[in-house]
Amino acid sequence: ESMRVPDVTMMDDHEDEDIIGEQNIDEFDKYFNRETTPKILITTNRRPKGDIFNFLKELKITFPNVEYYPRQNFRIREIIEMCKEKDFTDIMVFQEKWGKPHSMILSHLPDGPTATFRVSGIKLNEDIQNHGANNGMMVAPELILNNFDTMLGSRMGRMIAALFPQDPELEKRRVCTFHNQRDFIFFRHHRYQFNDDGSRANLQEVGPRFTLKLHKL
Repeated sequence: ESMRVPDVTMMDDHEDEDIIGEQNIDEFDKYFNRETTPKILITTNRRPKGDIFNFLKELKITFPNVEYYPRQNFRIREIIEMCKEKDFTDIMVFQEKWGKPHSMILSHLPDGPTATFRVSGIKLNEDIQNHGANNGMMVAPELILNNFDTMLGSRMGRMIAALFPQDPELEKRRVCTFHNQRDFIFFRHHRYQFNDDGSRANLQEVGPRFTLKLHKL
C-alpha cells in the first residue's frame, strides 16, 4: 500500500472518530499516553565491517536514549527477549553490504509492529558541506513529520514519533525531519538559530543524512 498516492486511504479529516479510536488502542498508545518513554537498542548483522560503525555513532547522538549492543553470535529472537526484560521500547537492526549500511529492521516492543527498510543516501556529518558540530548533542529534538497522510503513512508516522521523547529541549535548537515523498522517507537533522529580532531562523545541517524506503510492515 502506498504512503503517497491519493486514494480511499487518505486521511483528510484527522478528527475522524474511527481513526482516533483505532489510534487509542494501537501498539503506540502507551507512548502517546505518556505511559512509556523511548529506549532504543541498536545492533547490526553478525561480524559487521566497514563504515557502519561511523554511521551508528552519529545515530547514537541523533536519537536520545539509544544503546548499542554488539551482535556477536546472538540470534535476533534472543536479542528481542533480552530487550523485553530490560524494558527497551524499540530495536533497530542494521545490515551492511560491502561495508556500508544497506537495510534496517525496526521493531516496536514488545509485540511489534516490525518494519523493514532499504537504507541509502547516507552522508555523515563530516561529508555535509558547512555542517554543524554534533558532539554531545544527545538531547530531545523537535520532530517534524511531513506527508504521512494515508492510513499506512499515519501508522509509520506514529512508529517514528515513538522513537523520540515527547518533550523536546527547545533551548537546544535542534530539529529532526522525516519527509515522505514518492514512498521514500528522507531524514534531515538541523540546528537553528534565530536572528536578533526573531524574524527568521538560520539553519545549519548536522549529520547524519539518510533515506529510507519501506519494504514491509
